[in-house]
Amino acid sequence: MSSSTNRLVIIGLDGATFDLIQPWVAAGDLPNLQRLMAEGSWGPLESVVHPFTAQAWTSMVTGTQQGKHRVFDFWERDFATYGFRLMNASHRALPALWNLLSQAGKQVIVVNVPQTYPPEPVQGVMISGRDTPGLSAAYTYPPELKAELDTVSATPYVIVPDDWLWTQRDRPDLARAELLREADVRFDATLHLMDTRPWDMVFYVVSATDGVAHFFWEYHDPSHPLYDPAKAALYGDTLREVYRRCDQRIGELLQRLEGQTDVNVLVVSDHGQGPLGPQAVHLNLWLASQGLLHFRSGRNQASLGERAAIVASRVLQRGKRWLYHQVGFQTLTKLRHWWPDSLRTRLGAETFFPGVDWFQTRAFSEELRGNIWINLAGRDPHGIVQSGEEYEALRDQIIATLPELTDPATGARPIRKVWRREELFHGPYLERFPDLLVEAEYADVFKPHGAYMGADAARQLTRSELAQITITGCHRSNGVFIAWGPDIRPGGQVQGAALIDVAPTALHLLGQPVPVEMDGHVLQAALVGPAAGPVRAATLAELGFEGAGAEVSFSEDEEEYVRERLAGLGYLG
Repeated sequence: MSSSTNRLVIIGLDGATFDLIQPWVAAGDLPNLQRLMAEGSWGPLESVVHPFTAQAWTSMVTGTQQGKHRVFDFWERDFATYGFRLMNASHRALPALWNLLSQAGKQVIVVNVPQTYPPEPVQGVMISGRDTPGLSAAYTYPPELKAELDTVSATPYVIVPDDWLWTQRDRPDLARAELLREADVRFDATLHLMDTRPWDMVFYVVSATDGVAHFFWEYHDPSHPLYDPAKAALYGDTLREVYRRCDQRIGELLQRLEGQTDVNVLVVSDHGQGPLGPQAVHLNLWLASQGLLHFRSGRNQASLGERAAIVASRVLQRGKRWLYHQVGFQTLTKLRHWWPDSLRTRLGAETFFPGVDWFQTRAFSEELRGNIWINLAGRDPHGIVQSGEEYEALRDQIIATLPELTDPATGARPIRKVWRREELFHGPYLERFPDLLVEAEYADVFKPHGAYMGADAARQLTRSELAQITITGCHRSNGVFIAWGPDIRPGGQVQGAALIDVAPTALHLLGQPVPVEMDGHVLQAALVGPAAGPVRAATLAELGFEGAGAEVSFSEDEEEYVRERLAGLGYLG
Protein backbone atom coordinates (compact mmCIF):
# COMPACT_ATOMS: atom_id res chain seq x y z
CA MET A 1 0.00 0.00 0.00
CA SER A 2 1.40 3.40 -0.96
CA SER A 3 0.07 5.47 1.91
CA SER A 4 -0.85 5.25 5.57
CA THR A 5 -4.15 3.88 6.84
CA ASN A 6 -3.70 5.31 10.31
CA ARG A 7 -6.20 7.55 12.07
CA LEU A 8 -5.82 11.33 12.31
CA VAL A 9 -6.50 14.12 14.83
CA ILE A 10 -6.40 17.71 13.53
CA ILE A 11 -6.20 20.37 16.24
CA GLY A 12 -7.09 23.83 14.95
CA LEU A 13 -5.76 26.70 17.06
CA ASP A 14 -7.40 29.66 15.36
CA GLY A 15 -4.89 32.44 14.73
CA ALA A 16 -2.00 30.67 16.45
CA THR A 17 1.44 31.97 15.52
CA PHE A 18 5.00 30.76 15.95
CA ASP A 19 5.87 34.36 16.88
CA LEU A 20 4.32 33.51 20.25
CA ILE A 21 4.77 29.73 20.35
CA GLN A 22 8.52 29.59 19.74
CA PRO A 23 9.64 31.88 22.59
CA TRP A 24 7.16 30.25 24.97
CA VAL A 25 8.35 26.79 23.93
CA ALA A 26 11.92 27.92 24.57
CA ALA A 27 10.87 29.16 28.01
CA GLY A 28 9.27 25.79 28.85
CA ASP A 29 5.73 27.17 28.98
CA LEU A 30 4.30 24.90 26.30
CA PRO A 31 5.76 21.43 26.97
CA ASN A 32 3.27 19.51 24.84
CA LEU A 33 3.65 21.65 21.75
CA GLN A 34 7.38 21.45 22.38
CA ARG A 35 7.14 17.66 22.34
CA LEU A 36 5.12 17.61 19.13
CA MET A 37 7.62 19.93 17.42
CA ALA A 38 10.68 18.04 18.68
CA GLU A 39 9.35 14.59 17.82
CA GLY A 40 7.61 15.63 14.60
CA SER A 41 7.87 18.13 11.74
CA TRP A 42 6.78 21.74 11.75
CA GLY A 43 6.92 25.05 9.92
CA PRO A 44 4.93 28.18 8.99
CA LEU A 45 1.67 27.71 7.12
CA GLU A 46 0.96 30.40 4.53
CA SER A 47 -2.59 31.75 4.67
CA VAL A 48 -4.72 33.13 1.85
CA VAL A 49 -5.26 36.64 0.50
CA HIS A 50 -6.86 38.11 2.50
CA PRO A 51 -6.05 36.11 5.69
CA PHE A 52 -9.48 36.16 7.30
CA THR A 53 -11.33 33.33 8.98
CA ALA A 54 -14.07 32.37 6.51
CA GLN A 55 -11.95 32.02 3.39
CA ALA A 56 -8.92 30.68 5.26
CA TRP A 57 -10.59 27.70 6.94
CA THR A 58 -12.64 26.94 3.83
CA SER A 59 -9.47 26.89 1.74
CA MET A 60 -7.85 24.59 4.28
CA VAL A 61 -10.66 22.03 4.43
CA THR A 62 -11.25 21.94 0.65
CA GLY A 63 -7.60 22.05 -0.41
CA THR A 64 -8.50 24.69 -3.00
CA GLN A 65 -8.25 28.45 -3.47
CA GLN A 66 -11.23 30.73 -3.30
CA GLY A 67 -11.96 30.89 -7.02
CA LYS A 68 -12.96 27.23 -6.88
CA HIS A 69 -14.72 26.96 -3.51
CA ARG A 70 -16.43 30.40 -3.73
CA VAL A 71 -15.99 31.59 -0.12
CA PHE A 72 -14.03 34.84 -0.34
CA ASP A 73 -15.19 36.32 2.98
CA PHE A 74 -18.02 36.21 5.49
CA TRP A 75 -20.08 37.94 2.82
CA GLU A 76 -20.18 38.25 -0.96
CA ARG A 77 -21.33 40.95 -3.35
CA ASP A 78 -24.99 41.18 -4.24
CA PHE A 79 -24.59 42.40 -7.80
CA ALA A 80 -28.22 43.50 -7.98
CA THR A 81 -27.24 46.24 -5.51
CA TYR A 82 -24.02 47.70 -4.14
CA GLY A 83 -24.53 45.67 -0.99
CA PHE A 84 -23.45 42.27 0.26
CA ARG A 85 -25.04 39.11 1.61
CA LEU A 86 -23.84 36.79 4.34
CA MET A 87 -22.38 33.42 3.43
CA ASN A 88 -22.53 30.11 5.26
CA ALA A 89 -21.39 26.53 4.71
CA SER A 90 -24.12 25.84 2.15
CA HIS A 91 -22.44 28.31 -0.22
CA ARG A 92 -19.22 26.29 -0.27
CA ALA A 93 -19.00 24.89 -3.78
CA LEU A 94 -16.65 21.96 -3.14
CA PRO A 95 -16.64 19.08 -0.67
CA ALA A 96 -14.70 19.48 2.55
CA LEU A 97 -12.35 16.92 4.01
CA TRP A 98 -15.14 15.36 6.10
CA ASN A 99 -17.44 15.01 3.06
CA LEU A 100 -14.78 13.08 1.19
CA LEU A 101 -14.05 10.85 4.17
CA SER A 102 -17.74 10.22 4.88
CA GLN A 103 -18.29 9.22 1.25
CA ALA A 104 -15.40 6.75 1.65
CA GLY A 105 -17.02 5.23 4.76
CA LYS A 106 -14.66 6.82 7.27
CA GLN A 107 -15.99 7.92 10.67
CA VAL A 108 -15.46 11.62 11.41
CA ILE A 109 -15.82 13.95 14.40
CA VAL A 110 -15.94 17.63 13.38
CA VAL A 111 -16.14 20.27 16.12
CA ASN A 112 -16.40 24.04 15.68
CA VAL A 113 -14.59 24.43 12.37
CA PRO A 114 -15.54 27.91 11.04
CA GLN A 115 -17.99 28.15 8.12
CA THR A 116 -19.74 24.87 8.91
CA TYR A 117 -23.28 26.13 9.63
CA PRO A 118 -25.69 24.64 8.84
CA PRO A 119 -24.10 21.31 9.89
CA GLU A 120 -23.95 18.67 7.19
CA PRO A 121 -24.88 15.00 7.40
CA VAL A 122 -21.61 13.12 7.86
CA GLN A 123 -20.49 9.61 8.70
CA GLY A 124 -20.14 10.53 12.35
CA VAL A 125 -20.89 13.80 14.17
CA MET A 126 -20.55 17.51 13.47
CA ILE A 127 -20.85 20.64 15.64
CA SER A 128 -20.92 23.78 13.52
CA GLY A 129 -18.58 26.74 13.97
CA ARG A 130 -18.56 30.46 14.52
CA ASP A 131 -21.04 31.26 11.74
CA THR A 132 -23.74 29.54 13.85
CA PRO A 133 -26.55 32.05 14.59
CA GLY A 134 -26.77 31.42 18.32
CA LEU A 135 -27.20 28.44 20.61
CA SER A 136 -30.91 28.27 19.76
CA ALA A 137 -30.01 27.17 16.23
CA ALA A 138 -29.78 23.54 15.14
CA TYR A 139 -25.99 23.41 15.20
CA THR A 140 -25.29 19.66 15.45
CA TYR A 141 -25.50 16.58 13.30
CA PRO A 142 -27.23 14.47 14.31
CA PRO A 143 -29.68 16.96 15.89
CA GLU A 144 -29.97 15.00 19.15
CA LEU A 145 -26.26 15.57 19.87
CA LYS A 146 -27.07 19.16 20.86
CA ALA A 147 -28.77 18.10 24.13
CA GLU A 148 -25.77 15.96 25.03
CA LEU A 149 -23.20 18.75 24.80
CA ASP A 150 -24.22 20.65 27.94
CA THR A 151 -23.56 17.52 30.00
CA VAL A 152 -19.90 17.03 29.06
CA SER A 153 -18.35 20.06 30.75
CA ALA A 154 -18.67 21.99 33.98
CA THR A 155 -20.14 24.90 32.04
CA PRO A 156 -22.74 25.17 29.23
CA TYR A 157 -21.56 24.63 25.69
CA VAL A 158 -20.13 27.63 23.84
CA ILE A 159 -19.63 28.01 20.10
CA VAL A 160 -18.20 31.52 19.99
CA PRO A 161 -17.01 33.02 23.28
CA ASP A 162 -18.39 36.37 24.38
CA ASP A 163 -14.86 37.77 24.73
CA TRP A 164 -15.75 40.53 22.26
CA LEU A 165 -18.86 41.46 24.25
CA TRP A 166 -17.01 41.69 27.58
CA THR A 167 -14.28 43.70 25.86
CA GLN A 168 -16.89 46.16 24.61
CA ARG A 169 -18.13 46.42 28.21
CA ASP A 170 -14.57 47.15 29.38
CA ARG A 171 -14.42 43.95 31.42
CA PRO A 172 -11.16 42.28 30.38
CA ASP A 173 -11.35 40.07 33.47
CA LEU A 174 -14.57 38.49 32.22
CA ALA A 175 -13.28 38.36 28.63
CA ARG A 176 -10.29 36.36 29.90
CA ALA A 177 -12.54 33.99 31.82
CA GLU A 178 -14.73 33.51 28.74
CA LEU A 179 -11.71 32.66 26.56
CA LEU A 180 -10.49 30.03 29.02
CA ARG A 181 -14.03 28.66 29.27
CA GLU A 182 -14.27 28.29 25.50
CA ALA A 183 -10.96 26.43 25.35
CA ASP A 184 -12.04 24.02 28.09
CA VAL A 185 -15.48 23.42 26.58
CA ARG A 186 -13.97 22.71 23.17
CA PHE A 187 -11.49 20.16 24.53
CA ASP A 188 -14.08 18.61 26.87
CA ALA A 189 -16.55 18.09 24.02
CA THR A 190 -13.93 16.70 21.68
CA LEU A 191 -12.49 14.27 24.22
CA HIS A 192 -16.01 13.15 25.12
CA LEU A 193 -16.87 12.47 21.48
CA MET A 194 -13.59 10.62 20.96
CA ASP A 195 -14.43 8.43 23.96
CA THR A 196 -18.01 7.71 22.90
CA ARG A 197 -17.94 7.56 19.08
CA PRO A 198 -15.90 5.59 16.59
CA TRP A 199 -13.56 7.78 14.59
CA ASP A 200 -11.00 7.77 11.83
CA MET A 201 -10.56 11.55 11.77
CA VAL A 202 -11.16 14.16 14.47
CA PHE A 203 -11.02 17.83 13.44
CA TYR A 204 -11.72 20.51 16.03
CA VAL A 205 -10.98 24.22 16.32
CA VAL A 206 -10.38 26.34 19.41
CA SER A 207 -11.36 30.00 18.97
CA ALA A 208 -9.69 31.32 22.12
CA THR A 209 -6.23 31.61 20.57
CA ASP A 210 -7.66 34.03 18.03
CA GLY A 211 -9.81 36.08 20.40
CA VAL A 212 -7.09 36.52 23.00
CA ALA A 213 -4.78 38.04 20.38
CA HIS A 214 -7.51 40.37 19.12
CA PHE A 215 -8.46 41.70 22.53
CA PHE A 216 -5.38 41.34 24.75
CA TRP A 217 -2.46 42.29 22.51
CA GLU A 218 -2.28 45.80 23.98
CA TYR A 219 -1.62 44.34 27.45
CA HIS A 220 0.96 41.86 26.15
CA ASP A 221 3.09 44.11 23.93
CA PRO A 222 4.95 47.08 25.49
CA SER A 223 5.42 48.60 22.02
CA HIS A 224 1.68 48.77 21.37
CA PRO A 225 0.36 52.37 21.21
CA LEU A 226 -2.30 51.61 23.86
CA TYR A 227 0.04 49.78 26.26
CA ASP A 228 -0.66 50.70 29.88
CA PRO A 229 1.78 49.27 32.49
CA ALA A 230 -0.90 49.19 35.19
CA LYS A 231 -3.32 47.22 33.02
CA ALA A 232 -0.48 45.07 31.72
CA ALA A 233 0.26 44.03 35.29
CA LEU A 234 -3.30 42.67 35.47
CA TYR A 235 -3.80 41.26 31.99
CA GLY A 236 -0.40 41.13 30.29
CA ASP A 237 -0.06 37.37 30.75
CA THR A 238 -3.51 36.50 29.32
CA LEU A 239 -2.18 35.56 25.88
CA ARG A 240 0.31 33.14 27.39
CA GLU A 241 -2.32 31.86 29.82
CA VAL A 242 -4.67 30.89 26.96
CA TYR A 243 -1.87 29.19 25.03
CA ARG A 244 -0.80 27.36 28.18
CA ARG A 245 -4.37 26.18 28.80
CA CYS A 246 -4.55 24.84 25.22
CA ASP A 247 -1.16 23.19 25.63
CA GLN A 248 -2.28 21.56 28.87
CA ARG A 249 -5.41 20.19 27.21
CA ILE A 250 -3.39 18.96 24.22
CA GLY A 251 -1.32 17.09 26.80
CA GLU A 252 -4.49 15.39 28.06
CA LEU A 253 -5.34 14.35 24.52
CA LEU A 254 -1.85 12.93 24.01
CA GLN A 255 -2.25 10.92 27.22
CA ARG A 256 -5.47 9.45 25.79
CA LEU A 257 -3.52 8.42 22.71
CA GLU A 258 -0.69 6.71 24.63
CA GLY A 259 -0.32 3.17 23.39
CA GLN A 260 -2.40 3.88 20.27
CA THR A 261 0.28 3.62 17.61
CA ASP A 262 -2.07 4.27 14.69
CA VAL A 263 -2.80 7.97 15.28
CA ASN A 264 -1.16 10.96 13.59
CA VAL A 265 -1.72 14.48 14.93
CA LEU A 266 -1.71 17.79 13.05
CA VAL A 267 -1.79 21.18 14.77
CA VAL A 268 -2.79 23.95 12.35
CA SER A 269 -3.92 27.56 12.32
CA ASP A 270 -5.61 29.60 9.62
CA HIS A 271 -3.36 32.66 9.96
CA GLY A 272 -0.99 34.30 12.41
CA GLN A 273 -1.36 37.36 14.64
CA GLY A 274 0.42 40.59 15.40
CA PRO A 275 -0.22 44.07 16.77
CA LEU A 276 -2.79 46.40 15.27
CA GLY A 277 -0.82 49.60 14.81
CA PRO A 278 -1.93 53.20 14.27
CA GLN A 279 -1.57 53.11 10.48
CA ALA A 280 -4.82 53.55 8.55
CA VAL A 281 -5.47 53.46 4.81
CA HIS A 282 -8.79 54.79 3.47
CA LEU A 283 -9.05 53.43 -0.05
CA ASN A 284 -12.13 55.44 -1.01
CA LEU A 285 -10.41 58.70 -0.04
CA TRP A 286 -7.49 57.74 -2.26
CA LEU A 287 -9.82 56.86 -5.13
CA ALA A 288 -11.57 60.21 -4.64
CA SER A 289 -8.21 62.01 -4.71
CA GLN A 290 -7.54 60.40 -8.09
CA GLY A 291 -10.90 61.49 -9.47
CA LEU A 292 -12.11 57.88 -9.64
CA LEU A 293 -14.78 58.15 -6.92
CA HIS A 294 -17.21 60.95 -6.15
CA PHE A 295 -19.32 61.53 -3.06
CA ARG A 296 -22.86 62.91 -3.19
CA SER A 297 -23.07 66.64 -2.31
CA GLY A 298 -19.56 66.59 -0.87
CA ARG A 299 -18.64 64.73 2.28
CA ASN A 300 -19.26 67.72 4.56
CA GLN A 301 -22.48 68.96 2.96
CA ALA A 302 -25.20 66.64 4.20
CA SER A 303 -28.72 67.99 3.90
CA LEU A 304 -30.78 68.94 6.95
CA GLY A 305 -32.78 65.70 6.55
CA GLU A 306 -29.57 63.64 6.27
CA ARG A 307 -28.10 65.30 9.37
CA ALA A 308 -31.30 64.62 11.32
CA ALA A 309 -31.20 60.98 10.27
CA ILE A 310 -27.57 60.69 11.37
CA VAL A 311 -28.37 62.19 14.79
CA ALA A 312 -31.34 59.86 15.24
CA SER A 313 -29.27 56.85 14.25
CA ARG A 314 -26.56 57.77 16.76
CA VAL A 315 -29.12 58.10 19.56
CA LEU A 316 -30.55 54.68 18.73
CA GLN A 317 -27.11 53.11 18.53
CA ARG A 318 -26.25 54.54 21.96
CA GLY A 319 -29.39 52.87 23.24
CA LYS A 320 -28.27 49.64 21.66
CA ARG A 321 -24.85 49.93 23.31
CA TRP A 322 -26.59 50.59 26.65
CA LEU A 323 -28.47 47.31 26.18
CA TYR A 324 -25.17 45.55 25.56
CA HIS A 325 -24.02 46.76 28.96
CA GLN A 326 -27.18 45.65 30.73
CA VAL A 327 -28.16 42.22 29.39
CA GLY A 328 -26.48 39.13 28.03
CA PHE A 329 -26.06 38.55 24.32
CA GLN A 330 -28.46 35.60 24.33
CA THR A 331 -31.13 37.77 25.99
CA LEU A 332 -30.42 40.47 23.43
CA THR A 333 -31.04 37.89 20.71
CA LYS A 334 -34.54 37.25 22.06
CA LEU A 335 -35.29 41.00 22.04
CA ARG A 336 -33.94 41.56 18.55
CA HIS A 337 -37.21 41.20 16.64
CA TRP A 338 -38.59 44.20 18.61
CA TRP A 339 -35.84 46.54 17.41
CA PRO A 340 -36.63 49.33 14.97
CA ASP A 341 -35.10 48.90 11.54
CA SER A 342 -32.57 51.68 12.22
CA LEU A 343 -31.00 49.59 14.99
CA ARG A 344 -30.15 46.70 12.71
CA THR A 345 -26.66 46.15 11.35
CA ARG A 346 -26.88 46.22 7.56
CA LEU A 347 -24.75 44.89 4.74
CA GLY A 348 -26.27 47.29 2.21
CA ALA A 349 -24.64 49.95 0.08
CA GLU A 350 -24.91 52.71 2.70
CA THR A 351 -23.10 50.58 5.28
CA PHE A 352 -20.10 49.92 3.06
CA PHE A 353 -20.21 52.88 0.67
CA PRO A 354 -21.86 55.84 2.43
CA GLY A 355 -22.47 58.86 0.25
CA VAL A 356 -20.99 57.48 -2.98
CA ASP A 357 -22.33 59.03 -6.18
CA TRP A 358 -22.48 55.94 -8.37
CA PHE A 359 -23.19 57.86 -11.56
CA GLN A 360 -19.76 59.54 -11.40
CA THR A 361 -17.73 56.80 -9.71
CA ARG A 362 -15.38 54.57 -11.69
CA ALA A 363 -13.89 52.54 -8.81
CA PHE A 364 -14.81 51.95 -5.17
CA SER A 365 -13.82 49.95 -2.09
CA GLU A 366 -15.70 48.65 0.95
CA GLU A 367 -12.60 49.88 2.86
CA LEU A 368 -12.91 47.17 5.52
CA ARG A 369 -10.81 45.06 3.19
CA GLY A 370 -8.03 45.72 0.71
CA ASN A 371 -10.48 45.35 -2.17
CA ILE A 372 -11.21 47.62 -5.10
CA TRP A 373 -14.17 47.14 -7.41
CA ILE A 374 -14.48 48.73 -10.83
CA ASN A 375 -17.96 50.25 -11.35
CA LEU A 376 -18.50 48.03 -14.35
CA ALA A 377 -21.25 48.57 -16.92
CA GLY A 378 -23.39 45.48 -17.30
CA ARG A 379 -22.45 44.12 -13.86
CA ASP A 380 -23.00 46.90 -11.34
CA PRO A 381 -26.39 48.67 -11.13
CA HIS A 382 -25.01 52.05 -12.23
CA GLY A 383 -21.77 50.91 -13.84
CA ILE A 384 -20.04 53.43 -16.09
CA VAL A 385 -16.76 51.68 -16.99
CA GLN A 386 -16.93 49.58 -20.13
CA SER A 387 -15.44 46.09 -20.12
CA GLY A 388 -12.40 45.44 -22.27
CA GLU A 389 -9.84 48.18 -22.94
CA GLU A 390 -11.34 50.79 -20.58
CA TYR A 391 -11.60 48.29 -17.72
CA GLU A 392 -8.04 47.06 -18.19
CA ALA A 393 -6.62 50.57 -18.55
CA LEU A 394 -8.27 51.61 -15.27
CA ARG A 395 -6.91 48.56 -13.46
CA ASP A 396 -3.44 49.28 -14.86
CA GLN A 397 -3.69 52.88 -13.65
CA ILE A 398 -4.58 51.87 -10.10
CA ILE A 399 -1.91 49.14 -10.00
CA ALA A 400 0.74 51.66 -11.06
CA THR A 401 -0.25 54.55 -8.80
CA LEU A 402 -1.70 53.17 -5.54
CA PRO A 403 1.64 51.77 -4.25
CA GLU A 404 2.95 55.35 -4.34
CA LEU A 405 0.51 56.33 -1.57
CA THR A 406 2.57 57.90 1.22
CA ASP A 407 1.67 58.55 4.85
CA PRO A 408 2.44 62.26 5.35
CA ALA A 409 3.21 61.73 9.05
CA THR A 410 5.81 59.00 8.59
CA GLY A 411 6.83 59.04 4.94
CA ALA A 412 6.03 55.32 4.79
CA ARG A 413 4.37 53.67 1.81
CA PRO A 414 1.94 51.14 3.33
CA ILE A 415 0.85 49.44 0.09
CA ARG A 416 3.05 46.53 -0.97
CA LYS A 417 1.28 45.42 -4.13
CA VAL A 418 -1.99 45.64 -6.03
CA TRP A 419 -3.08 42.35 -7.59
CA ARG A 420 -5.44 41.63 -10.43
CA ARG A 421 -7.85 39.03 -9.13
CA GLU A 422 -6.87 36.52 -11.79
CA GLU A 423 -3.26 36.69 -10.58
CA LEU A 424 -4.36 35.14 -7.28
CA PHE A 425 -7.44 33.09 -8.10
CA HIS A 426 -8.90 30.92 -10.82
CA GLY A 427 -12.06 28.95 -11.17
CA PRO A 428 -15.78 29.38 -11.78
CA TYR A 429 -16.28 31.95 -8.99
CA LEU A 430 -13.56 34.38 -10.02
CA GLU A 431 -16.11 36.85 -11.40
CA ARG A 432 -17.68 37.23 -7.94
CA PHE A 433 -14.45 38.61 -6.48
CA PRO A 434 -13.09 42.18 -6.36
CA ASP A 435 -11.39 43.37 -9.52
CA LEU A 436 -8.25 44.33 -7.59
CA LEU A 437 -6.81 43.15 -4.27
CA VAL A 438 -4.57 45.46 -2.29
CA GLU A 439 -1.83 43.94 -0.14
CA ALA A 440 -0.30 45.80 2.79
CA GLU A 441 1.86 44.70 5.74
CA TYR A 442 -1.29 43.35 7.34
CA ALA A 443 -4.86 43.22 6.10
CA ASP A 444 -6.41 45.21 8.96
CA VAL A 445 -4.61 48.40 7.97
CA PHE A 446 -7.59 49.21 5.73
CA LYS A 447 -10.18 51.28 7.61
CA PRO A 448 -13.49 52.95 6.77
CA HIS A 449 -13.02 56.72 6.63
CA GLY A 450 -16.20 57.06 8.75
CA ALA A 451 -16.33 60.25 10.78
CA TYR A 452 -12.84 61.33 9.68
CA MET A 453 -13.27 64.56 7.72
CA GLY A 454 -9.68 64.96 6.53
CA ALA A 455 -8.39 64.20 3.05
CA ASP A 456 -5.37 62.02 3.80
CA ALA A 457 -5.87 58.50 2.47
CA ALA A 458 -2.97 57.25 4.59
CA ARG A 459 -2.63 58.54 8.12
CA GLN A 460 -1.89 57.72 11.74
CA LEU A 461 -4.91 57.09 13.95
CA THR A 462 -5.15 59.08 17.16
CA ARG A 463 -5.01 57.27 20.48
CA SER A 464 -8.75 57.82 20.99
CA GLU A 465 -9.51 56.40 17.53
CA LEU A 466 -7.41 53.32 18.30
CA ALA A 467 -9.19 52.84 21.62
CA GLN A 468 -12.58 52.89 19.87
CA ILE A 469 -11.61 50.03 17.52
CA THR A 470 -11.68 47.51 20.44
CA ILE A 471 -9.33 44.98 18.82
CA THR A 472 -5.62 45.58 19.38
CA GLY A 473 -4.18 42.51 17.66
CA CYS A 474 -4.87 41.46 14.08
CA HIS A 475 -4.15 38.82 11.48
CA ARG A 476 -0.85 38.06 9.80
CA SER A 477 -0.19 35.79 6.83
CA ASN A 478 1.70 32.91 8.44
CA GLY A 479 -0.09 30.39 10.62
CA VAL A 480 1.33 27.18 12.11
CA PHE A 481 1.74 23.60 10.92
CA ILE A 482 2.92 20.88 13.32
CA ALA A 483 2.76 17.18 12.45
CA TRP A 484 3.45 14.27 14.81
CA GLY A 485 2.89 10.53 14.78
CA PRO A 486 4.01 7.22 13.27
CA ASP A 487 3.93 8.57 9.69
CA ILE A 488 5.72 11.85 10.48
CA ARG A 489 9.43 12.52 10.04
CA PRO A 490 10.94 13.32 13.46
CA GLY A 491 12.87 16.56 13.83
CA GLY A 492 11.81 17.81 10.42
CA GLN A 493 11.37 21.37 9.19
CA VAL A 494 8.48 22.01 6.80
CA GLN A 495 9.19 24.66 4.18
CA GLY A 496 6.71 26.35 1.86
CA ALA A 497 3.55 24.84 3.37
CA ALA A 498 0.22 26.54 2.64
CA LEU A 499 -3.31 26.22 3.99
CA ILE A 500 -4.45 24.38 0.89
CA ASP A 501 -1.88 21.63 1.58
CA VAL A 502 -3.60 20.47 4.77
CA ALA A 503 -6.56 18.64 3.18
CA PRO A 504 -4.53 16.63 0.64
CA THR A 505 -2.00 15.75 3.34
CA ALA A 506 -4.79 14.61 5.67
CA LEU A 507 -6.43 12.48 2.97
CA HIS A 508 -3.12 10.88 2.10
CA LEU A 509 -2.40 10.12 5.76
CA LEU A 510 -5.77 8.38 5.93
CA GLY A 511 -5.03 6.24 2.90
CA GLN A 512 -7.43 8.11 0.63
CA PRO A 513 -6.95 9.41 -2.91
CA VAL A 514 -6.44 13.14 -3.35
CA PRO A 515 -8.89 14.83 -5.76
CA VAL A 516 -7.15 16.24 -8.80
CA GLU A 517 -9.29 19.38 -8.36
CA MET A 518 -7.36 20.29 -5.20
CA ASP A 519 -4.80 23.09 -5.57
CA GLY A 520 -2.79 21.96 -2.56
CA HIS A 521 -0.18 19.23 -2.39
CA VAL A 522 0.69 16.46 0.04
CA LEU A 523 3.50 17.66 2.33
CA GLN A 524 5.57 14.56 1.68
CA ALA A 525 8.78 16.08 3.04
CA ALA A 526 7.20 15.73 6.49
CA LEU A 527 6.30 12.06 6.00
CA VAL A 528 8.15 8.75 6.47
CA GLY A 529 7.43 5.10 5.79
CA PRO A 530 4.50 4.08 3.58
CA ALA A 531 3.05 7.60 3.83
CA ALA A 532 6.08 8.97 1.99
CA GLY A 533 5.12 6.89 -1.04
CA PRO A 534 3.23 7.93 -4.16
CA VAL A 535 0.01 9.93 -3.87
CA ARG A 536 -3.13 8.34 -5.31
CA ALA A 537 -5.31 10.68 -7.33
CA ALA A 538 -8.94 10.67 -8.42
CA THR A 539 -11.49 13.13 -9.74
CA LEU A 540 -14.33 14.35 -7.54
CA ALA A 541 -16.76 12.67 -9.92
CA GLU A 542 -14.96 9.36 -9.41
CA LEU A 543 -15.29 9.91 -5.66
CA GLY A 544 -19.04 10.42 -5.96
CA PHE A 545 -19.35 14.23 -6.03
CA GLU A 546 -21.27 15.82 -8.90
CA GLY A 547 -21.75 19.41 -7.72
CA ALA A 548 -22.63 21.79 -4.91
CA GLY A 549 -25.74 21.19 -2.80
CA ALA A 550 -28.69 23.50 -2.20
CA GLU A 551 -28.00 26.88 -0.60
CA VAL A 552 -29.61 27.65 2.76
CA SER A 553 -30.28 31.26 3.72
CA PHE A 554 -30.19 32.74 7.20
CA SER A 555 -33.45 34.12 8.56
CA GLU A 556 -33.57 37.88 9.18
CA ASP A 557 -32.96 37.47 12.91
CA GLU A 558 -30.18 34.94 12.31
CA GLU A 559 -28.50 37.36 9.93
CA GLU A 560 -28.70 40.12 12.51
CA TYR A 561 -27.14 37.87 15.15
CA VAL A 562 -24.21 36.97 12.88
CA ARG A 563 -23.71 40.56 11.68
CA GLU A 564 -23.58 41.89 15.24
CA ARG A 565 -21.03 39.31 16.25
CA LEU A 566 -18.91 40.06 13.18
CA ALA A 567 -19.04 43.73 14.15
CA GLY A 568 -18.02 42.87 17.71
CA LEU A 569 -15.06 40.88 16.41
CA GLY A 570 -13.93 43.83 14.30
CA TYR A 571 -14.91 42.37 10.92
CA LEU A 572 -17.50 45.08 10.27
CA GLY A 573 -15.57 48.03 11.64
